[in-house]
Amino acid sequence: IWIAWFSILQVSSTSCTELQQFLPSQPDFATESVELTVVGYNVESGGANPVVLAEQYIGPLDGVDLWGFSEVQNAEWLRLLEQGAELGENTDFRSILGASGGGDRLAVVYDSSLLRAISHEELDALSFGGRVRAALITRFQIRDNGQEFLFVVNHLYRSKDELRHEQAQMLNAWAQNQSLPIIAVGDYNFDFDVTEGDGGKRDRGFDLLTANNVFQWVRPEVLVESYCSDRYDSILDFTFVGNQATTWTVKDSIILFASPDSTYCPDDALKSDHRPVAATFEVPPLSP
Repeated sequence: IWIAWFSILQVSSTSCTELQQFLPSQPDFATESVELTVVGYNVESGGANPVVLAEQYIGPLDGVDLWGFSEVQNAEWLRLLEQGAELGENTDFRSILGASGGGDRLAVVYDSSLLRAISHEELDALSFGGRVRAALITRFQIRDNGQEFLFVVNHLYRSKDELRHEQAQMLNAWAQNQSLPIIAVGDYNFDFDVTEGDGGKRDRGFDLLTANNVFQWVRPEVLVESYCSDRYDSILDFTFVGNQATTWTVKDSIILFASPDSTYCPDDALKSDHRPVAATFEVPPLSP
């Protein structure tokens, strides 16, 4: 009997050793922070030329790792925007197109050598039965250091204040139930006044989204209007962070094409009536 049991144990031990050889090993992640640059850009479906956007306004922005686009007209538009993101980068960019929003859809374009897209989904409740686009959420992992985060692209309601405010509240509630760091970009239509926004001259949605410090604005170093308009001197496009991302080092935050010598505004039929908004983070490694 003892000989039999010993033989069984020997077989079991050998089998376990052999089995370990076939189990996937955990990758060895770097322990250093990784620099990540994100840009949110409303590309004005129906009011801009995607080829011009790609070649003149997206392609020249070197070093962008992750794009969040709103008002993407269709898959062909996204293909051209992705090509623009790849210009001069010597890497492969990939894309994700939201299903909701008709001709004003949300999209993500990302550097696949830096980022691994784990999954994506849409917050359907924000579309109010398909009337507008739902938030597009992608779960990413940084390949080098293992850190995971949620990247959210938004375009909140413009024409109906009460529905925009409801969307802001729903995003706040959603974020409270997440455990991963969050970066959220997009056109929020919060009309934050460039000179008086800190005094409360802004849409109530801004305060509903950031209530209880669930989201924090990655405030640009210089505030300028993000929307080309003679009527409004306001910021509509934002980068927000939530959860552990609020502790990440922000190396830069800027509203692009806004220097005094820029001819980006006023709007015309070739380019978007929104300026892109960029932020660069030092993303720490995955915690052990």
